[in-house]
Amino acid sequence: MLADIFNQLPEAVVVADMSRRVVYANPATERLFGYCRSEMIGQRTSLFYAHSEDFNEQGEQRYNPNVNGGMDNYRMSYRCADGSVFLAHTCGGLLRDLEGKPSGYIALVRPSRPMEKSIDTLQRLHAISANPALDRGARIDAILALGASHFDLPLAIQSRIDGEQYLVEHCVSPDGAVVPGARFDLPGTYCVTTLRAGRPVGFHHTAQSELKKHPCYLNFGLESYIGSPIHVGGRVYGTLNFSSPEPCSPFTPDDLIFMQLLADTVGHEIHEREMNDQLRALARTDELTGLANRRAIMETLEWQIARARRSGLPLCVLSMDLDHFKQVNDTWGHAGGDSALRAFARVLVRSCREVDRCGRLGGEEFIMVLPDTDLDGGRAVAERLYDTMAATPLQVSDQDRITMTFSAGLALLRPEETVAPLLHRVDAALYQAKNSGRNRLCVAGD
Repeated sequence: MLADIFNQLPEAVVVADMSRRVVYANPATERLFGYCRSEMIGQRTSLFYAHSEDFNEQGEQRYNPNVNGGMDNYRMSYRCADGSVFLAHTCGGLLRDLEGKPSGYIALVRPSRPMEKSIDTLQRLHAISANPALDRGARIDAILALGASHFDLPLAIQSRIDGEQYLVEHCVSPDGAVVPGARFDLPGTYCVTTLRAGRPVGFHHTAQSELKKHPCYLNFGLESYIGSPIHVGGRVYGTLNFSSPEPCSPFTPDDLIFMQLLADTVGHEIHEREMNDQLRALARTDELTGLANRRAIMETLEWQIARARRSGLPLCVLSMDLDHFKQVNDTWGHAGGDSALRAFARVLVRSCREVDRCGRLGGEEFIMVLPDTDLDGGRAVAERLYDTMAATPLQVSDQDRITMTFSAGLALLRPEETVAPLLHRVDAALYQAKNSGRNRLCVAGD
């Protein structure tokens, strides 16, 4: 009796046993999902879900013998036999026999109208943006996956534009043909069209459009595309785009509006990431000189000590203190002293190798971490600094420049030595240099 009724319904009806295996599917289910009845009977209902996590989540929320209540209404993304994904309104829940015992599950499925699909996607977008468990990179990945599902275009890319280069930063690529870090010539991508337009653009069948001779179509055969520029801090950062080797339905004005919303959301995530990166950099940078601050240089030193132990290569630390710095402050004021510190920092940076790291410990005390450097190499670095300082008067006011000297201590990392004893030895060498006349280098252990 019920089967006769279900067979006449326009909605897909699926009945499953307690293990969530299909025991009945009406003709509408065959038409909607593209499977014949024999392909569905006995299969788990995960066959129909677009995402395995949704199948598991529904098992916890609705399709288990411990749920209370009757049928629930909800929206869900499903996958057809041909791989296409669609959003559908679903009414489903637990079935009970005449004695009230759980006997199986039932679901009625009706494809959602376009407005319902847009509302569902907006809700999912909000959930992604508001999820504190996701870092910014994971949010961008989730937005790409959401957009790919919404437009039913499997290839999703968030790019950064660097001159004429198109750099892939995040992507969803089912066949793995595109990976983060990949670079392309910008003129060879559809995104050059998007950037020229300065707004979202889309084309649903390239072979039948004016872009059929575009390098992207000739090289990659992408038939459908929708994309938008990403703006960050008032500048064009890159693009967000979705594409497919298959044609699709023509894009509507609402599709272009939603594309802009996705690009704006990704742009916000990138802007927040840049702001956080700047804050982290500021937290590790000495405000006056631009060198690494005490915290940052100590972290660098710890890392370099661990690296030296693993590699067996030498590591030296050079500590420096500007001589008679108090006299500079007394003569030209703190502004003059600050100017001298900045000038000395520039000397250090110019004298560094690419692998060396400089930092300001505080006041007029500075430090250099010298990887892969023995004592002879450390002495050579110090001598080079002394020669540069002798030839480089430091500016202390608009009119005045003065020649300054510094005292220095040098120490070579010992086997099994940690940060504290290494710094103790290099400080002792520095104090020895200051107490023995200044403007000289003393080596720990000499």
